[in-house]
Amino acid sequence: MAFDWINTALTVCSLRMSSPRAQRAARRHHQVHETTSPSGFTGSTVSTLTTGNTVQTALHDDEDVDFVGGGAGGFDDDMEEEGNRGAEDVLLPPLPPLKTVFDCTYVQQTQTGWECRWCGKSFLGKHSTRALKHVMKMSKNDVGVCQAVIPDNYLQRYQALSLLLSQRSAARKRSHEEKHDSVAISQDASVATLLAQRGVMVSLPPIRQNCGTQPSLSAFSVNDGASVTSSYSKRKSPFALPSMQPSISASIQNMGDIRKSNNATLEMAIADFFHSENIADAVVESPRFARLVRLSRLVGDDFVIPNRKKIGGELLDLNYQTTYKSNKEKLLKEARVFGLAFLGDGATIKRMPLMNVLAMTATVSPMTIAIQDCSSHMVDGGKKDAVYVASLFEEKVVEFDPQNQLTDVFFFDGASNVQKAGEVLMAKYPRSFSFHGGEHVVSLFFSSIAKLKPIKVCH
Repeated sequence: MAFDWINTALTVCSLRMSSPRAQRAARRHHQVHETTSPSGFTGSTVSTLTTGNTVQTALHDDEDVDFVGGGAGGFDDDMEEEGNRGAEDVLLPPLPPLKTVFDCTYVQQTQTGWECRWCGKSFLGKHSTRALKHVMKMSKNDVGVCQAVIPDNYLQRYQALSLLLSQRSAARKRSHEEKHDSVAISQDASVATLLAQRGVMVSLPPIRQNCGTQPSLSAFSVNDGASVTSSYSKRKSPFALPSMQPSISASIQNMGDIRKSNNATLEMAIADFFHSENIADAVVESPRFARLVRLSRLVGDDFVIPNRKKIGGELLDLNYQTTYKSNKEKLLKEARVFGLAFLGDGATIKRMPLMNVLAMTATVSPMTIAIQDCSSHMVDGGKKDAVYVASLFEEKVVEFDPQNQLTDVFFFDGASNVQKAGEVLMAKYPRSFSFHGGEHVVSLFFSSIAKLKPIKVCH
């Protein structure tokens, strides 16, 4: 029986000592040092847990259990002191770093936005930056501050992600500045050679080694005193135009050389842009490009080049709406006299099912008025059958000819589905006809000829 009591006491002590709080309390009150146990054995304080005095204390459940024989405080005293110290002593386990805020289990994306599982709120739009500021309890984030209590280890995790994103943004900005300076240095060397060939003596300044970290400065000294300086001042964004301010310290007779230098600099910048961006040389003769160069002379230093998001978003939508409205007016201008003709054909580009709809009149060449995306229809189990194709064309006919007085002809290729769609449209619009588009057959004919070996090799 005595051995059973001893085993029970040892088990109780082991369970209590295995908790993190007990281990920290033991480390504070019982520093590891050589001591002598009441039973005469010499060893560390941890080994005194097995002494008879400890076992005797553990036999009574209503008494404090001393880790070392002879007192030095009970476990309950340690727990009380631990509670008085507060929650800062609780060591939370480290969490793996985040790549995006949506990698966290408490910030999850939904079909229409994202959800904060700390406070239980859902938000529209998948804005990772707003979500990160929300859980970091940062104001001015357009979605409000998370009101839930977030553990410190999760807050540190979010702060580390925010710091990482800030460093990436700064690195991208430095990269843009370095690219601007690198382009300027490369073009300046070419411009100096070009001016030398034209009889204008120039001298280049030494190349700075810390490009991108400080505002770069490149200048051409022309004819012993007239200098044209290109200074890249502090930009509002990576896409801000560098200021081109000539600094002239020569007499009026040197003005011609300065203009030659400016002309050569712009000429080389245009050539380098076309060569480096792999743009066709013929584009330089485009009226749009000529207008671009003319308008560039009128802007000041405060002009900022639109970034890719603005060009592919707001400006693209505006350009589309303006062009669509203009084309519609051209088509309807003589439609009452010559009638309207609609053309169409299916296409699949990168596994995306499309239907092209064009319109023309006797005085206006065919214009694309719609490129219908059939993906959702196909996902729902539909097909590009006659009824569906006819409905796509009917939508545009109603828009361009609401009175049903202008539509005369529908042109399709030889595919059975679109030919049947033409018959459906003729039934809905009795004044119209549906014809076979011969240009598609001719295109297929020459496409087949081009596959012949002699012609293919020659091509």
